[in-house]
Amino acid sequence: MRFAAILPLMFLAPAWAQVEKPVASTLAGAITPVERPKIARQTITELEKHFDNQLSTIGGTDPIDLLGLTRGIYLNDYGAVFTAQVSLIVTPAITPFRPVMTDADKARVHQRKIDHLPLLEKAMREMVRNTAVTVGSAGERINAVPGAQVVLAVRLLYLPWENTAGLPGQIVMKADLKGALEGRIQEEIQ
Repeated sequence: MRFAAILPLMFLAPAWAQVEKPVASTLAGAITPVERPKIARQTITELEKHFDNQLSTIGGTDPIDLLGLTRGIYLNDYGAVFTAQVSLIVTPAITPFRPVMTDADKARVHQRKIDHLPLLEKAMREMVRNTAVTVGSAGERINAVPGAQVVLAVRLLYLPWENTAGLPGQIVMKADLKGALEGRIQEEIQ
């Protein structure tokens, strides 16, 4: 009985609802077409993979620890920007078999990281130059901005027990396309 009384009201519910306005008519003036990036996404993806490969091979038998994948974007009217996160070595962790890090262990870890720092900086300079070659050759075909920038930022992560004296938290290298090809790369260590 109760259901029979509610049933007719369910059919009347749409009559009380507001009439929906078409989205296109309300937003037509607010939408502007977005310009496609001047560098193909596939080019950026290939550079990301190249960076990951190059970063993970730094240090040879004592490699840098790549913590996640490199991310890159191309910004129209600016250039290419890439970011990565690394640890300068595969840092030993505290485990049930090694519940504490001795002072000697901490000193060894710190020295290994200090030794890897110049290797990372050298590889980053090479990556900026390679990106300038790739973006520059693609840019010539599509008339990219002449002063387009190439930026590579690598964030360095540390465990709480580590001694970070003399070790940066982030390294940023950038140059315009011509400057990168000529080796004029600005380095900012934070």
